[in-house]
Amino acid sequence: MNARDRRLLPLVLNALGIAAVAYAFFGGGFIDRTGWLTVATVLALLTWGTVEVLQWGFIASQRRSTMLRWVRRVATVVGVAAASLGVGPTDGIHLAPLAILVIIAVSDEDESIWFGAGVSALAFALTPVGAVIAELNGTAVLGYLAANAVWLLIGVSRRQARTATRRNRELLEQQRAAHEQEARASALAARQAAARDIHDVLAHSLGGLVIQLDAAEALLESGRTADAQAKVEQARALAADGLADARRAVAALRSPDDSRASEQTEADLAGAAERLLRAHRELGGAVEARIELDGAPRLAASVATAFERALQESLSNARRHAPGEPVSVELTTADGRLALIVSNRLAPGRGHSTAGGGHGLTGMVERFAALDGGRAAADERDGRFVVEATARVAES
Repeated sequence: MNARDRRLLPLVLNALGIAAVAYAFFGGGFIDRTGWLTVATVLALLTWGTVEVLQWGFIASQRRSTMLRWVRRVATVVGVAAASLGVGPTDGIHLAPLAILVIIAVSDEDESIWFGAGVSALAFALTPVGAVIAELNGTAVLGYLAANAVWLLIGVSRRQARTATRRNRELLEQQRAAHEQEARASALAARQAAARDIHDVLAHSLGGLVIQLDAAEALLESGRTADAQAKVEQARALAADGLADARRAVAALRSPDDSRASEQTEADLAGAAERLLRAHRELGGAVEARIELDGAPRLAASVATAFERALQESLSNARRHAPGEPVSVELTTADGRLALIVSNRLAPGRGHSTAGGGHGLTGMVERFAALDGGRAAADERDGRFVVEATARVAES
């Protein structure tokens, strides 16, 4: 059954109910059809149908105009009054329209609870009046009042159920929106991390290529062809390494979850550090390095990458902003934490290493801030530029 059929079914059932009540009053064995009672019955049936049609239209269109809302309210009040007065004189025939109108008024979330309470109170007040007119005994009156209490309880129960359903729907919508926002934030963070990787790779590789090719050009001009060829081969190796790093960064951008799930060891990090130090020396830089790692078998890929990029960026900055100055590197493990310290003297007449935008150092600080217990800083100290970074060996 589709949604339209589900909306039409109550309308059809209520139409059958109206027809049954009309037949019971006008065509059945009921004899006492005085003028006011006939008017009350017609009003009860007409308002029952009006309220149901408007209710169906509201559900189908999902919007309610102010005028139609007031039409339904007036119809409900008139119908409840007419049905309540006619319950006793019709021997309960009016119980059907009275029940439907009270339940709809009380259970409608778009109406104030006070409207439903007022409609129910009207039924409680007028039902005994009709019973007195019909000269019914107290037992019959109590029975009809008990029926009114049942309609009220059914309406309250339906209202609570609809409220709970609406709140659950809203909660699910909020959760869905939160999940989408989290997914967008995760994707943005992955792209920012990949952007940092690409920046570091380009700064290291292209900067090194410029140095190597400048050296090769100078050697060729001086006739030292063999030495120039060696520089070109070094430049080629540097370009190949940079291309591989760039591909890994792009792969991380395309599949960030796979990238984060991988693990490395401290031996892998030590090997990457040695390659960066060797490349720095081949580019004419001097390095004093101390690498002391305890060889822990597990190291999150994000931690290893952060330290590798931090060392790469620090060496690139040193070549760019303090050429010829020796660099001191310490990469150590202690108490479950990795620590990196890179420092070099400031070149005379040159500013600090964040000149030229400082995107690499800024990205390094952001990268370490995202790690468990991660922290990174870069500043000048006593005529030296110092980069410090630390994080836990494995992310929790």
